[in-house]
Amino acid sequence: MDRQWQYKKTEASIWNDGQPPNPLPSNDQYDIRLRVRDMDGENGLGIWSDWCQRTVGAAANLPPVALFTVEPNIVSYRKATTIIDKSFDPDNDPLDIYYWTVIKDGWNKVWEHWGGATTPPNITAFGPGNYQINLQVHDNRGLWSEWYSQSVQVMNHPPAAAFNMPSEVYRDTLITMQNTTPDPDEDGDSLSYAWYARLNSSPYYYAGSNRNQSMTIRDLIARSGVSSQQAISDGWEMRLNVTDIPVGSNVTALTSYATRMFTVKNHIPTAGINGPSNVYQYDTITYYGVDSDDDPSDISSLQYYWKVTDSDGVTEMYRTPNIKIDFPESGIYTIEHWVVDQIGDKSNIAILKVNVAKNLPPTLTLTTPAGTATNPSVIDAELQGDPLIKWTYADPENDPQEKYRLEFYAKDGLLAKSIENPDTTGLLRQYQLPNNTFDRFEYFTVYGRAFSKLSWSEISNEKTFIIDNPPQPGFSLTTDKGKDATKEPIYRTDILNIKSKATDPNIPKGDTISHKYYLKGASGTEELANTQANFTKQFSSNGVFTFRQLVTDSLGLYRELSQNITVVNRIPTATITYPTSNDQSKPTIASTLTPIIKWDYQDEDGDLQQRYKVRIINLATGTIKVQSGEQVSSSKQWQAPAGSLIENEKYAVEVEVYDGYNWSNISPRKYIMVNLLSIKGGVKHTEEWNNNRKGYNLKKSGNEESPRGYNVFWAGERFVLQGTATGLPNTVQVTMSGGFTTQLSPTNNDKTFWTGEMYDSSFEKLPDGPVTFTFTAQNEYNTKTDTVTVVISSDWSEYFQSHRIK
Repeated sequence: MDRQWQYKKTEASIWNDGQPPNPLPSNDQYDIRLRVRDMDGENGLGIWSDWCQRTVGAAANLPPVALFTVEPNIVSYRKATTIIDKSFDPDNDPLDIYYWTVIKDGWNKVWEHWGGATTPPNITAFGPGNYQINLQVHDNRGLWSEWYSQSVQVMNHPPAAAFNMPSEVYRDTLITMQNTTPDPDEDGDSLSYAWYARLNSSPYYYAGSNRNQSMTIRDLIARSGVSSQQAISDGWEMRLNVTDIPVGSNVTALTSYATRMFTVKNHIPTAGINGPSNVYQYDTITYYGVDSDDDPSDISSLQYYWKVTDSDGVTEMYRTPNIKIDFPESGIYTIEHWVVDQIGDKSNIAILKVNVAKNLPPTLTLTTPAGTATNPSVIDAELQGDPLIKWTYADPENDPQEKYRLEFYAKDGLLAKSIENPDTTGLLRQYQLPNNTFDRFEYFTVYGRAFSKLSWSEISNEKTFIIDNPPQPGFSLTTDKGKDATKEPIYRTDILNIKSKATDPNIPKGDTISHKYYLKGASGTEELANTQANFTKQFSSNGVFTFRQLVTDSLGLYRELSQNITVVNRIPTATITYPTSNDQSKPTIASTLTPIIKWDYQDEDGDLQQRYKVRIINLATGTIKVQSGEQVSSSKQWQAPAGSLIENEKYAVEVEVYDGYNWSNISPRKYIMVNLLSIKGGVKHTEEWNNNRKGYNLKKSGNEESPRGYNVFWAGERFVLQGTATGLPNTVQVTMSGGFTTQLSPTNNDKTFWTGEMYDSSFEKLPDGPVTFTFTAQNEYNTKTDTVTVVISSDWSEYFQSHRIK
């Protein structure tokens, strides 16, 4: 935490604080020293080290100083040492010879070097041992340093065996040793483990090789031959042997040990009795020993003891885990029970007093069918057949039912049928009458009795029932066009006839049936549609619908039948009326960039157009040029927006329409092209004659453009013709007043600029005055013209006469 530097000239007596100046004068000798202080002491201030002093500079040569560091000095054989050379010469003379030796165990020279600057290799590579590293250095002026040495110990650290375990255990307790041995060890070596146990001074018994070994004392007993009685002792010892596994054949494995003493104890068993303390005369009851031992291995060897004293004081002994006791007489019985484990420890004595009461007769109560004389149960003959009779049984002593009796009476009170059956299980609580035992659509009453331990119950309550044949549903769905709606879709304009075909086999006996029809859409809720047997229905929407017929007879039995129908929408159609062309090679020509697309709308269901979509498609690329998007409108035309179409591209037009239910198919395509043909003409001088014109004007007025403007020509000049066109004309023709005609030629592929000339010798005789040139542009779709007028003033010789005069 602190350093102190001092320096002085060698011959001076006073030290200067701080590091010496850099550089030092080369003609003087200086002493430099340093000491350091650590932070181990109070308030973080430790003690100072000794001074380390060096002498530098001298008129005479000073010997060099051999110096190096080794980190660490005590090192694992699997790690590395770092040696840093810090040798120097006080005169800053170069060091030219290094003499190193490495001596192992005081006699074996394992490495040596004489020569240039270097450091020894990793010392641990020579294996475990004690090493002395020596260095002497030589400067280039012939002086050797003193020897400098450091020691290094290379070692295999032994493992540090340690573990924890409970100090008290039981024979069957699973013991898991908590191994706290560092793994790998300090050298990074893997470890192997061996666990041993012994009782008192017996030999050690091997117990496993896991790091955290789990075992029971029962395992050790089995291996060692120790009896269960002997195992109960405080003289047990557990030992852990830990051996490292060194890397390399020149390293010896090391083993360390750890031991713990522990006590093995025995659990005392416990006894209990499971069984009723209140029973009835004639009962035979099994009483169970509720016994436990926290040493599970003792459970199978427990010895069981029972003592039973009846109401007359007679005693019986038993040696079984459970006992079955008959109670022929009423009174108080006493039951005692205990157990003894294999160690000889006896449990508590469990005592149970049993009160035996006199036996009473049972009761039977009918529950099914639930009907009464005023409200009989209606039994569905198709689903249930003849009725299932059910009852509840009760006995004050919980004696089981031994047999039962059922009696059936007709409406006139006469016995129609009697049934008596034994109950060997004591659990029967129902009886299914065979089908067709009783007539249909007639009333019957049933009574029951139960028998147990020599006693019949009193007559039960009465139950009344009638077996009814249910109605059979059925109906047809036929349109006014004769179509079966269950087999093919119908339309909203169709009238659907619903006719019942329902029947009931009990109608001859006075039964009647009623109807209800329910209708439900695919995504809607079901609603009552009609209560008549037959009716008609016309739909106002499309989709899948379910008709459900519910037929109910006079006793409330019902059946239902569902049938699905599909009401479909006839999709509308659209026919484009503008453009009119069906041939993409000859599209309708529009003279505007915002043409209006028109169509006719048709719908067989009479639905009106609700929406439309228009698409204009570039035929060359197949991509949509512009589209209307989905428009909510009944309009049957749409105008292409400005800037969306360009001239001379061929387009296909498609329309889709929506009737409120479905979109139509895409209409047959029609084809259109926009062509805005134009021509702008120009009449120019030849370059020579234009220069003549300028020269003439300069002579006359000093101004190149006066008095003869650019549109003034001399008779006899050659006319240079230019046309600027749009719309890709096939030809551009120029007609001059007087009947002269010529064809211009395009100068580029897009036919926007056309040039040509017109000359005839008769032009020398043109009279003064205006001359008109008509430019005519034509393509297969259109014709456009433009007129340019120039002025003839004098003939060509007038210029030359003027020139000669000059």
